[in-house]
Amino acid sequence: MTRALPSRARDKNSRNARLRLDAFLPYRLSLLTAKMQAHLARHYQQVLGLALHEARIIAVLGYHRPVSSNAIVQHTTMDKATVSRAVARLMRRGLLTRRPDPDDRRLLVLDFTTKGARLYRDLAALARQWEAWLTDAMPRAARTRLVRDLALLTQRMDTAPQPDFSAASRRDR
Repeated sequence: MTRALPSRARDKNSRNARLRLDAFLPYRLSLLTAKMQAHLARHYQQVLGLALHEARIIAVLGYHRPVSSNAIVQHTTMDKATVSRAVARLMRRGLLTRRPDPDDRRLLVLDFTTKGARLYRDLAALARQWEAWLTDAMPRAARTRLVRDLALLTQRMDTAPQPDFSAASRRDR
């Protein structure tokens, strides 16, 4: 019969244990994200002539249109300067327009030109095909569960207060 370690001994052993990166969710998600972004960036550039940041803006605009640059920043992980530069490039290519927001004349909103709307349709089709390729090995129920679980984790990051982890790490030193 094995005896359980006292909680203090269990805590010390867990603090000194090697972090298993292959089982650490933030690490796994980071690797997957980097690989997906590299693949998508290559496809968007080759097929549509868009940089990844530009494709993100087109995708967000297609879903939320019309939308301000500030709203694009809120809907993505891009900073204001990156969004501003990408929007300027898309406008120079004749893909976007900028006009006063009908609800708040102080704001400017972005929308597609006819050429931009066509590009969005092409981007959406490519994105759906790429996602189907990526998730093809997964059963439909697993894909549905993955999307739901990622939404739950995102909501937790947005709403749940994080505990102070610094006190535990200071005890280890």
